Amino acid sequence: MALSFLTPSVTIPVGTGRRSIQQSVSFPRNVLRAGVALNGFKLDYDADDHHINIVEVDTDLVSISGATVTFRVECHYADKNFDDKYGGYVTALVIAETA
Repeated sequence: MALSFLTPSVTIPVGTGRRSIQQSVSFPRNVLRAGVALNGFKLDYDADDHHINIVEVDTDLVSISGATVTFRVECHYADKNFDDKYGGYVTALVIAETA
C-alpha cells in the first residue's frame, strides 16, 4: 500500500451566492481510502470597493470508485447585501491510500 497526493484546481465561475462544485480525480491504482483538504483558494469580486461580510471555503469527500475519487468544493464570498459577483479558484489536496 502506498500514499498518493493530487492537487486539482477547481474554477469558481463568476456569479453570486453559495457555490457547490463536484470534481473527480484519478489515481494510477485503486483507492482504498482517501481524504480531501483545502490546499489554497482565491476569491475575488468582479468589481471594486466591497466590504467583506462572509468568506467560506470547504472541501468534502463524495465517493471512491476504483481509482477515482470524487470530491466537492463549496464556497461563498459576499459583502453586506450578498448581491455582488465573484469568481476565483479553489485548490484541493486529495490524499489516497492505494492498493
